Amino acid sequence: MGTPISDARNEVPPAGWAVGSRRFNVIAITIVFVAYSVTLYVARASGVGEALLGGLANAVPVALFGSLARRVILRRLMHGSGLRQTLGHIGLCVAFSVLALWMLTILLGMMNDLSMVSFRVTPFPTRASAWQLLENATIYGLIAMLAYLQAWRPVAAPSSANPASGAEKPTSPPEETTRHFIRLGEDILPIDLDRIVCITGADDYAEVTTPDQTHLVKMTLAEFSRTLDPGKFLRVHRSAIVNLHRVARAESAGGGRMLVHMTTGQTIKASRAGSKLLRTRIL
Repeated sequence: MGTPISDARNEVPPAGWAVGSRRFNVIAITIVFVAYSVTLYVARASGVGEALLGGLANAVPVALFGSLARRVILRRLMHGSGLRQTLGHIGLCVAFSVLALWMLTILLGMMNDLSMVSFRVTPFPTRASAWQLLENATIYGLIAMLAYLQAWRPVAAPSSANPASGAEKPTSPPEETTRHFIRLGEDILPIDLDRIVCITGADDYAEVTTPDQTHLVKMTLAEFSRTLDPGKFLRVHRSAIVNLHRVARAESAGGGRMLVHMTTGQTIKASRAGSKLLRTRIL
């Protein structure tokens, strides 16, 4: 995993109650824990201690596998085509539902026997398993929805742009940066900005693609935008910046969108706003 050696390395996660912030994540999993505990206490007439243990057993798989699913959605799925996203969500939903049920069964066995090394695993009855899988699938749907909300950002169109001409007019010039430095193990490697083909990402990470390799760095696209020459780089999507000098060709994708084909063979689907900005470069 790379770490940029620049002012952007101090990028902090979303603050306050923003989706994806630490506070939001802690509150969300706390709500899940409390909801399960209260439901078990009321529906099964469980004691407080038993209800809390049951709530914990249900909340842990949601927190663990939900976090993994969210990262896959942010870093992989939402960059793909509609078909790829649909198939990916189906596969992730099945995996999340089954793994969460499996871990819940194990945790309940450990808690019932009060042992981490010697305990009995009692499978759920068929109907209970079906209900639990449906419940897990519903939770996955909520996780996916929150992941898309977290990644959603309007395309970085400067506020001072002239609406009539559509020309980009940054409020302030970008920093004079020609290189970024990537930490790779014990080495620090320079990357010339001119060699960057595109930058894609979500959450607090970005994938920097050059003609011969890809680096994963802890930097948001917003921070990258501040160090890039707007005459060479264009943010065509909330999760993608392209080097205009590395664009092989572009074509209409319908609905006001464009497909941008890069010299490395990558294809990036521009948003409507990004496509509008890209059309301003057409002579």
